[in-house]
Amino acid sequence: MKNGLVATLAGAIVIVFASAAFAAQPTQVERVQAALDAWLAAQAQVEKVTGIAAYISFGAAGPAIEAFAGKVGRDPDSGPVDQDTLYQMGSTSKSFTAAVVLQLEAAGKLSIDDTLGKWLPEYPAWKDVTIRRLLNMTSGIPTYSETEWMSQAWVKEPMRDFTFKELVNAAYPSATNQLPVNKGYFYSNTNYILAGMIAEKASGKSFRDLVHELVIEPHGLTSTFYEASTYPESVINRLSHGYFENESCTEYQPECKESWNAPIIGRDMRNGSVSWMQSAGGGVASARDVDRWMRAVFGGKVVPAKQQKEWMELISNKTGEPIATVSADDPGGFALGLGYKILGPLGAQWFYEGESLGYRTLYVWIADQDLMITVQTNSQPPDGTDNLHEAVSALYEIVKKPKAE
Repeated sequence: MKNGLVATLAGAIVIVFASAAFAAQPTQVERVQAALDAWLAAQAQVEKVTGIAAYISFGAAGPAIEAFAGKVGRDPDSGPVDQDTLYQMGSTSKSFTAAVVLQLEAAGKLSIDDTLGKWLPEYPAWKDVTIRRLLNMTSGIPTYSETEWMSQAWVKEPMRDFTFKELVNAAYPSATNQLPVNKGYFYSNTNYILAGMIAEKASGKSFRDLVHELVIEPHGLTSTFYEASTYPESVINRLSHGYFENESCTEYQPECKESWNAPIIGRDMRNGSVSWMQSAGGGVASARDVDRWMRAVFGGKVVPAKQQKEWMELISNKTGEPIATVSADDPGGFALGLGYKILGPLGAQWFYEGESLGYRTLYVWIADQDLMITVQTNSQPPDGTDNLHEAVSALYEIVKKPKAE
């Protein structure tokens, strides 16, 4: 039902009361709901989405606004997006991997300046790459998720359970596999799969168990889930349907006329295995839990001070070199699974937009206002149409604190 989205978009809103003062501001709440409704009305056909969820928090202890618009899928009987609705986090959950690795470092199990040669000697071509360079995307290692092999698996084997090694082997150089090696900053999912493998080797535990023990359980993330392959029915039943609508060619398709992914355009990815993502982005959560987790990260509640400093150290998206901060000439930076960028009128902010085959999760942390805005929706849209950031901008204009006179 590619062009048959339901015209009437149901809206629901839950207000989290933390003070009587906030309860007396219905106008702001109504404006938040109207902004979500307007974004969905404008973008539903363009981005092939059916719903959007938002969570806006004004401090770690509240108050907060939780708002929703639209439905969880294209079926006429699909229910409305609400508090129970989940979305795949995509690469937003790369922060889980950084958290696990940094906690293992704090426990003396590894150093982020250790090399792959020490931990994974089976990949000698990459022996000098450090864990730090994996996490800040300066390793130059190709990304398995842009290969024909990966696309063919999505098309023909959507329920296949991949191992870490299978994913890495799709990017590793051989006589028959010569993907380009990059310099500086290059976004590669292979980096985070390798980091997950090192975490398993250093701890003697599965990466799945490490995420549960070090991320989900200690931070009370009751609507956050991480599995290495497929999710249980109890999670799938809460997951919005998610649609792949991206017709663009992949990174490794030069002079491409049709994407290797063309056969899955329009497919609902809700029930597929997430094993192709794993430590590169396999998490599932609600917008409320994304907020709770990222506030813990930026609030220094996940790792000790030494590791917190390492976590936030930036490299330039332009040069791949370390930078103290961003500037007009060098506006984008990347830390360890965290982005920092000049975001138009919002200025320089920590943020991340994670995308999987049918979902997007975007948060922006406005530190000087103690304000976090998180939005989630249910497509990987046609290339060049992603305007989820406009939803954040609209919400920010409603809830931002007035400037001091």
